[in-house]
Amino acid sequence: MIEVPEHLLARSRQRRVELTGEGDEASPTPAASGAPGPGAAPAAAPVPAAPVPAPAPAEPARPVPVAPYVEAARQRKKMPVWAASVMVFLPIWAIFYVGTLEPPASDELVLIENGSTVYSTCASCHGGDGGGSATGRQLNDGELLLTFPAGENFDGLAQHLSWVYLGTQGTRSLGFDTYGNPDRPDGARVVGSFANGMSGFANLDMEDLVSVVFYERVAHGGLDPERAALEEAMLLALATDSPTPETGSPVEFGELLAASAELHGVGAAEE
Repeated sequence: MIEVPEHLLARSRQRRVELTGEGDEASPTPAASGAPGPGAAPAAAPVPAAPVPAPAPAEPARPVPVAPYVEAARQRKKMPVWAASVMVFLPIWAIFYVGTLEPPASDELVLIENGSTVYSTCASCHGGDGGGSATGRQLNDGELLLTFPAGENFDGLAQHLSWVYLGTQGTRSLGFDTYGNPDRPDGARVVGSFANGMSGFANLDMEDLVSVVFYERVAHGGLDPERAALEEAMLLALATDSPTPETGSPVEFGELLAASAELHGVGAAEE
């Protein structure tokens, strides 16, 4: 068996202590007791740790250039805080202000205005000025009042209402061959004698029906102001009662006009 010299064992133990920082508790050495063993070599000096280099100083960040429009916005004068409350109430003030500029809403029926709106449906055949066309008879230049005259105990007004309400097919279904004034100078109008005939407007409510008839009689028929005022009162009374015609004949409309006039105190005296 080969014997390891003691000084080599001591050097090995010393090296292990230097590397691990721990001693050999199981086998105490002369170095641990403070005296080197016989023939032992002097202990090696500890190797100093290499110095850690200090980190290099960080390079300062370069400032980001500010765009001209951003700089201008920063320099611009800001809205004062008190003005914010004013801006909140500004839309409300605007609504009230605009409301004072508009006329107050009214539910009162104005026949001439409402009739003008309803007549836009009739204008495609009778023309915007009542001059007529290939599909609708002329209404202006006295033609309308020759067919539906003002007078005769409001018979002409009743006939006009019936014709617009029933049209060609409705009038014919009641057994009438003519419509309007039977004494018209050039003869009574024959049902279905013009173009494809007159469309019926039984779908109109009473307000729109009396409005469009009044508009035609005033705007195209040239009804004189005094007669127009009387017929307007008659038609407004009928619109207020808003009866539903059973047949829509001229006789029935005459009776409805008379009943409404009496109920509302409208003078329907014969001329």
